[in-house]
Amino acid sequence: MLAQELKAAFEIDTAFVVLNSNEACSLPYSMIHCPPAQLLETCLSMTEGRPGALLVHLSGYGYSADGAPTLLADALASVRKDCRFRVAVYFHELFATGMPWRSAFWHSRRQRNAVRRIAEGCDLLVTSSRYHADWLEGEPVRQSAAPIQLLPVFSAVGETPAPTPVPRRKPQITVFGLVGTRQNAYKKMAFRAGMLHDLGIKEILDIGPEFNAPRELNGIPVRRAGALAAPDLADLLSHSIFGFAPHDPPSLAKSSICAAYCAHGTIPVVASTFPGEIDGLADGMNILSPRTAKGAREAGLERCSNAAWRWYSGHNLRTHATRYAAWLMRAE
Repeated sequence: MLAQELKAAFEIDTAFVVLNSNEACSLPYSMIHCPPAQLLETCLSMTEGRPGALLVHLSGYGYSADGAPTLLADALASVRKDCRFRVAVYFHELFATGMPWRSAFWHSRRQRNAVRRIAEGCDLLVTSSRYHADWLEGEPVRQSAAPIQLLPVFSAVGETPAPTPVPRRKPQITVFGLVGTRQNAYKKMAFRAGMLHDLGIKEILDIGPEFNAPRELNGIPVRRAGALAAPDLADLLSHSIFGFAPHDPPSLAKSSICAAYCAHGTIPVVASTFPGEIDGLADGMNILSPRTAKGAREAGLERCSNAAWRWYSGHNLRTHATRYAAWLMRAE
């Protein structure tokens, strides 16, 4: 989607270099699979030896099973040493933490070291949350003095230019994502019967790959829609008042699920309350929790729907593309 927007809005072409998979892809873009150690040579072959720029979207666990992208750090160090390519990185995550009996505890140091090495040599750093930005500002000694930019993730299922008014929506709450994500959502919602009642929810809409989802939850029927194409999913979101966000509030800015809700004016609902504001999200304003559900419904939900959509509009797909385009064109 980002490649499409860069082309449509700025006439910038995209080629993909894949370092950790040989899986074929049908997308209409130039795509090269290579080992991390061959990143520099591959990029030079694509530019015919001319200088260029790399935009890296980094998810540690998406890159390697232990969440520590050490080989990627090595590859980018070689690219920077060559001096012909500038490097920008969007950090979708940094490192995991956990108790000693969890694997994250044992991998955390290696993850931090790899992320630190990647960040130190970047010309542009972008990330999704203030927590990530603060860590990146404080930890690495970076080659560039440019400020770290904060951009919550954009929706992977499209956006709407104006949200559907709440009276035209159904009093339902959507649950969508991969199987594990939805299982977690149902576990959390099971303990929040009062919140679901306060919101006046009449139906739970389950969207995603098939699994043994409950037929009802706290007396509310669950309707299964199955896995849907993005336009069909977007249409259902646009006609649902609420969407359940299974992540904890500090992780919402990096949640593509929360982004999809807000992009369509669907009010995100979380299972836990939180004080103040996190990454521009405020309980009772553009997101609802057990503490604010009843009051928000009594005051009118249109305000929350519009506030969620406005929050998203500040970092929508065009905003991401504009930031990267400005940097890429300076890199030419």
